[in-house]
Amino acid sequence: ASKGGLLLKKVAMSPPAAVMMPMAMAAPPCAGGLVMGKEDRKDPKMHLVLDPDRVALGMDRRTTLMIRNIPNKYSQKMLLAAVDEHHRGTYDFFYLPIDFKNKCNVGYAFINFIDVAAIPSFARTFDRHKWERFNSDKVCELTYARIQGKSALISHFQNSSLMAEDRKCRPLIFHSDGPMVGMPEPFPVGPNVRRREQ
Repeated sequence: ASKGGLLLKKVAMSPPAAVMMPMAMAAPPCAGGLVMGKEDRKDPKMHLVLDPDRVALGMDRRTTLMIRNIPNKYSQKMLLAAVDEHHRGTYDFFYLPIDFKNKCNVGYAFINFIDVAAIPSFARTFDRHKWERFNSDKVCELTYARIQGKSALISHFQNSSLMAEDRKCRPLIFHSDGPMVGMPEPFPVGPNVRRREQ
């Protein structure tokens, strides 16, 4: 168990399968510094699988992860508290999508790390561990996100209907360098924000 009781023991699992995302989220398989092997080319889904050893060897430079199997009652504040327990200041983008009808999260989140070197430690903390809150049996899985990097993520969301919603439901960004590294910064709202259909 981790300090603070947020995560339980690691659970042995097979490598996480790729997650189907909307076409608008698609990005080229090699985006973000991935060095693809023969097995990756045989099975395109494999390019979303996180292998911390490849990261440590410098074979994968992607920085944006998808956190999967999050209990639906977790709020963005709760999840950030769990992340910040050991990884505060290591990321510059965070987003936990919310289902506006039932006001619960949809089971996954996105996080972008300032330095790829922070990913192996993050994986040791979260990947294939059970969540303790809410007596959930869900097991956290980490994969790569299809959209990679803070700039690409901002571009994707800045004209989204999310920008017209409550600020608590919007993606969060943080300073990537300088004396305020890791501190919140305003999300740049685009000029053509779409309105959500009711």
